[in-house]
Amino acid sequence: MRKLLTVTTVLIGLIGLSAAPANAVDPTKGYDGICTGSDALTGTTVVVDFQELDGNGGTAAPTITRCSPNASPGTARTGIKALQDAGIAVAGTARWGLGFVCRLEGRPSATETIPLSSNPSYKEPCVNTPPAGAYWGYWHADGSGTTWTYSSYGALNRNVVPGGFEGWSFSLNKSATTNPVPGVTPRNPAIP
Repeated sequence: MRKLLTVTTVLIGLIGLSAAPANAVDPTKGYDGICTGSDALTGTTVVVDFQELDGNGGTAAPTITRCSPNASPGTARTGIKALQDAGIAVAGTARWGLGFVCRLEGRPSATETIPLSSNPSYKEPCVNTPPAGAYWGYWHADGSGTTWTYSSYGALNRNVVPGGFEGWSFSLNKSATTNPVPGVTPRNPAIP
């Protein structure tokens, strides 16, 4: 009985942690906006676009754009590390950890209804892989142009481009060809 109570308490605590409110960016990490100054060519700009999650039964959230400075320029960082260095709260799934990003800045929360075409009252528990109809799409750009590229690798398996952009865009009821790109132009003014 004691073991069951301990496991239940831990699970309740984890559920509470995963439902962090949106806009809880850690201000001690990174800074608002595109990477500039000494970070312009060594840092990576991170964009989080909530898309259809805005006003979707939860707190409306504006697109977040933050610089993720590289504390050790010249060393490789993964997309997950860039999110963390920018101060963005990231949560994976219970089954796969950060191999599948489930929540960014607490969204979608465990209590938020996500109107999937196949299940209009769906709530994301972050236990297994999020459904194909409601997930965080992962995008990247090298900063020299204006086009985002959908990543064929997960954020744990892809190194970011110094001076480039990492984009996260929530995809709701879209297909592989209609997933929305982040709503920020991935252009770094420091790149000629």
